[in-house]
Amino acid sequence: MKFLHTGDLHIGKIFHERSLIQDQQHMLNQLIQELLSCSQNSAEQDLFMQPYQALVIAGDVYDRAVPAPEAVALFDEFLTTLKQKLPELHIIIIPGNHDSQRRLAFASSMLKFQKIHIASTIQDALTPIIIDSVAFYPLPFMNPNFLEDGQTSQQGMIQTAVERIRNYHQEHYPELAKVLVAHLFTLGGTASDSERVFIGTAELVDGHLFQDFNYVALGHLHRRQNPGGGNIWYSGSPLAYSFSEAGNHNCFLKVELHPQKNTTAEKYTIDVSPIPVEPLHKVCRLEGSFEEFYQEAEGKYQQYKDCYLEISSTDLSPKENPIALLQTRYPYLLSYRQDLATANTSSVTMEQRRQLIQQAGEDSFPTPEVFTAFMQDIYQQLPDNFDQELELFKKILEEMK
Repeated sequence: MKFLHTGDLHIGKIFHERSLIQDQQHMLNQLIQELLSCSQNSAEQDLFMQPYQALVIAGDVYDRAVPAPEAVALFDEFLTTLKQKLPELHIIIIPGNHDSQRRLAFASSMLKFQKIHIASTIQDALTPIIIDSVAFYPLPFMNPNFLEDGQTSQQGMIQTAVERIRNYHQEHYPELAKVLVAHLFTLGGTASDSERVFIGTAELVDGHLFQDFNYVALGHLHRRQNPGGGNIWYSGSPLAYSFSEAGNHNCFLKVELHPQKNTTAEKYTIDVSPIPVEPLHKVCRLEGSFEEFYQEAEGKYQQYKDCYLEISSTDLSPKENPIALLQTRYPYLLSYRQDLATANTSSVTMEQRRQLIQQAGEDSFPTPEVFTAFMQDIYQQLPDNFDQELELFKKILEEMK
């Protein structure tokens, strides 16, 4: 059997104050086309090409527990289109740590009749979705006290849940292959800046817990990876959601399970293949001086014009409003880092800040000069509308005196 594994869609994500709804719609359209490519009957189609029987979404459907209306509308449109075009396709969805389990599971009992399976409880995880010779166990992200025994660590909760699944499977479906769908952070996995993580190592889960599953479809980490080898896979997010993910080869994973008969039992081999996703706007990082990008006489960086861009400046002195100046050439420039300039001027700047505060006095209200310095420290450069903000600050200051 064949299914498509993805996750960490983060629909509704805001990336450096820019909505990614159009980017995500572009990505979801590619997901639909991939599912259709092996399912439409035509004279030209390879007769030996097996259609996808399931789509697995391993958590973080939305970017927030209370998603924006346009995010909900986009996912609704996606599911509706899929079921219109592929009514026999099973869609298996679990909530991730960004999702609200109850909100995501709205109407889940009714949606089961449409072969849309949304798991939100441990009971759902112990009710496998049987597709041909494979049992899918959808395990939702487990917040502290998700189980009735009061456990709080991910390792302990996952271990208990997996033992229950393993025992249930052995009792009811020992002849079937078993696939676990989960949203967690395994030991040995590589994280990026856009994953929401906990403090310490309480969330880390030992991958050895899953060694007897035929395949483990994981979500949470945004890079495609196979931590520890074997059949444990993260599909990664289908789009890059931070500049630390620039250069990621974002994809969906095509998974094929093949039964192999021998004299003792029926085993399964597995093939995992990445299906590349072409983003509407690539996420890129560049480095150089301000003048190098501003003059750009040779068209050296024109290929990045349509990219979501972060520039790390090599200048030793800061530039004011560099993003506003450079966006005429790079309309999708979202971040301009002046780390070298900040480090170079930090000692002088700190002394200036100290003098401003001393002049104002410990018990007095902050002055407009202190407010201006504060805004520079926070944003590295003053916002475009800073004049209006400064006037508002002065007005509030007068009312407080």
